[in-house]
Amino acid sequence: MSRNFFPVVMAIGVGVFTGYYTFQPTLQQMSVEKTQKSMETPIASSASSRQSALSDIATSSPRDAGKSGK
Repeated sequence: MSRNFFPVVMAIGVGVFTGYYTFQPTLQQMSVEKTQKSMETPIASSASSRQSALSDIATSSPRDAGKSGK
């Protein structure tokens, strides 16, 4: 049993190291893109909500405000 243990551990270790070494740049790039995207999303959504609120105010007239009080 111990004769087969060392080669198996070495194969697993080399496989993990190779996977890490191979995919590290891609994973770092994906992490940076995700961080940038999450930082841009709240700004864009708040800007669009402000724009829609301003357009709602601009389209309503003072006469419309008086009619809702009936």
